[in-house]
Amino acid sequence: MDIRNCIAKQYEIIQKYADRKEIPGACFSIVTPKEIAYSFYGCKALLPEEVKLRSDTLYDIASLSKVVSTSTMTAKLIEEGLVSFDTKVKDILEDFPYDDISLLDLIVHTSGYPADDKDYKNCKSAEELWDFTLRLKRTYEKGTKVEYSCFNYLILGKIIEKLKGDLQAYAKEVLFDKLPGSIMYRPSDKGRKDDCAPTEMTALRGLIQGEVHDGKAYIMNGVAGNAGVFADIEAISCFTQMMLNNGKINDTQILKPETMDLFKHNYTEGLNESRTMGGWYYGDLNTSAGKKVSKCSLYHTGFTGTSIYIDYERNCGIVLLSNAIHPSRETKIAAIRTRFYEEILDHIDHDRF
Repeated sequence: MDIRNCIAKQYEIIQKYADRKEIPGACFSIVTPKEIAYSFYGCKALLPEEVKLRSDTLYDIASLSKVVSTSTMTAKLIEEGLVSFDTKVKDILEDFPYDDISLLDLIVHTSGYPADDKDYKNCKSAEELWDFTLRLKRTYEKGTKVEYSCFNYLILGKIIEKLKGDLQAYAKEVLFDKLPGSIMYRPSDKGRKDDCAPTEMTALRGLIQGEVHDGKAYIMNGVAGNAGVFADIEAISCFTQMMLNNGKINDTQILKPETMDLFKHNYTEGLNESRTMGGWYYGDLNTSAGKKVSKCSLYHTGFTGTSIYIDYERNCGIVLLSNAIHPSRETKIAAIRTRFYEEILDHIDHDRF
């Protein structure tokens, strides 16, 4: 596979949508176990004025925080023997209301928790949001279907905090400080606000830049299990390479090879979606990645316009980072993603054969 040709194809696709102002722009990459190539096209911001993208632009990766940060931390807890898939949440969080929900139920979204409950917006603090989460009623029987819910990962974040003390510090220790590029929570605190691609313009918060877009993570002061991570294309591409390289990036072993095997099984067999460790879609043909995904592949998206695809059969990864909801959430990002991934995978297949 010639990754330079793949990058040229990615560039062609993104250029079309950015020139039409259907997205402001994007950073994108193609990753193999030995090579990373990334590029960018378009604008970082359209309002209050147009600002061109740079390769070091930080994106609010939204729910990719689940599979990049929270998943890696959870996998590390399993490595350390502190938890297992069968660990009951209540054994760690004593005030948790359900006796039967396990760590795996949270990870693969089979806990029974609802997809959302907009009443969370009435919460004024992290403590109030956590109390709200504890009072939530389950909407289906545990283990009977997959229902994607940020509440599952808010709870996972609390488990990590209980066992390790501080979510942000543990993320830095386990992952962030080991990746090239820039990846962090709360970039404004670190003087990086101007490096961030802004997201939505809202009546309540104005133009959101350098602060997490997600409402729940915002109430949690920008550090939560479900969202809050900001990263540039280099960091996310290197994370993707780590996932292809049995948990290793450069000379650093982030996760053990046997831990990486956890990501190569479907833990929701027979249910409505295929999910694996970290909540990744696993070889699922019914996602915005399209119909060309392999049987052994990982895929996840972030609401802001971000996505990662990792293919263990083709031995490559594809990253797309965009602030597609800037300045408003009218963009049809799902359709753009489908074309992006299907055309690149088709291009890779033709190149291979």
